[in-house]
Amino acid sequence: MTQRLLLPCLRGAIGNWVTYTCLMRLSDIKDLISFADDLHNNKNLSKLIQRQLKKERKKEIGDYLLNDEEAFFNSLVVAVYEGEPRWHQFDKIGSNTLGIEDFEAPDYTMESMGYLSLSREEKIFALDGQHRLAGIQYALEKDEDIGRQQISVIFLAHFNDAAGLKRTRRLFTTLNKRAKPVNKDAIISLDEDDLCACATRYLVEETSFFGGDKLKYQATNNVGYTDTKNLTTIGNLYDLIKVIIKEGCGLPSREIDNYRGDEEEKENYFNLVENIFSYMFSTIPCLQEFDSAKNHASREQVVELYRNRENGGHFLYRPAGLKIYLQAMCKFAKLSKATDFESACFKFIEKTDDVDLWLESDFLKDRIWDATQKKIMVIKADVRKSIIMALANYAMEN
Repeated sequence: MTQRLLLPCLRGAIGNWVTYTCLMRLSDIKDLISFADDLHNNKNLSKLIQRQLKKERKKEIGDYLLNDEEAFFNSLVVAVYEGEPRWHQFDKIGSNTLGIEDFEAPDYTMESMGYLSLSREEKIFALDGQHRLAGIQYALEKDEDIGRQQISVIFLAHFNDAAGLKRTRRLFTTLNKRAKPVNKDAIISLDEDDLCACATRYLVEETSFFGGDKLKYQATNNVGYTDTKNLTTIGNLYDLIKVIIKEGCGLPSREIDNYRGDEEEKENYFNLVENIFSYMFSTIPCLQEFDSAKNHASREQVVELYRNRENGGHFLYRPAGLKIYLQAMCKFAKLSKATDFESACFKFIEKTDDVDLWLESDFLKDRIWDATQKKIMVIKADVRKSIIMALANYAMEN
């Protein structure tokens, strides 16, 4: 007779669901939990769920488990039916518990603690965490030893009738539709795996040109006319760094967002973005004025000159302008087939220093700046591309 699998468990309730939060080994998860194929009687509909599973996410999550000592997962949420799952409740806290006389145990305490045992004949499928499940399977195919690691799994009872299927399908879509990605503010502030977020924090904390109160601390890229002290936003700075590392250095987005390079390589990227911005602020007159302003009052005068309602000001005092300028810089490095990307950036800055980037210039008027309505226009993709190519080609020919 096959032994039952005993899982340490906490029982709880929310809405009309009873939950069983268990600790499971990765090897047991691989053996016992499958994908949500049983949510539909029609197997073609079930296959649609499988198509949502992205192969690159499976490998990415699997590699994360295999290679990152700090790997951490949220709980999987699974539905269980058939077989013979049993709840084994703790009856009491033993008299030999140290300091038991000091405990006040609410009624639900004993009802919530125990074990869940499985016959291993149950049908269990993932409602939330299908990519994590695929990643676990991938990782265990590469290294069975990680199967001893444990994560929490939340079990829900599922009834395999029409009403039960409908109820579980609704929960499946609720969990997946309402799971929102981490917002940009949190990524910039906290993410230790996102290379651009790390580089952004480095520039803010370690350099003078973006330190202090020279940035607006918001994730969006909008800077209003009334803002007379900030060059741009921290969200825009994050985007600018991504242009340099992705378009300039050629690092794919997935490697930027989940960086696995060593600290020395990471520091090289930090130095690269710092050197490029340092050269911009020391070479481009309008940025040089901002960086060298002695106090708040003088900085406000600089910002009011280069970003205003009357003539729009300068292209590099607009978040979109900074991004297009850096994209043109990366395009120039590519066109020139530079072997040293940093030197190519310096050359681009030098070769474009005489381009008129005032918004009312012939180059930008009525393409970026609406001179009649006195406002920035919606930048169309073809206009963006033509400005990038024009700047890159000018640097090539100059």
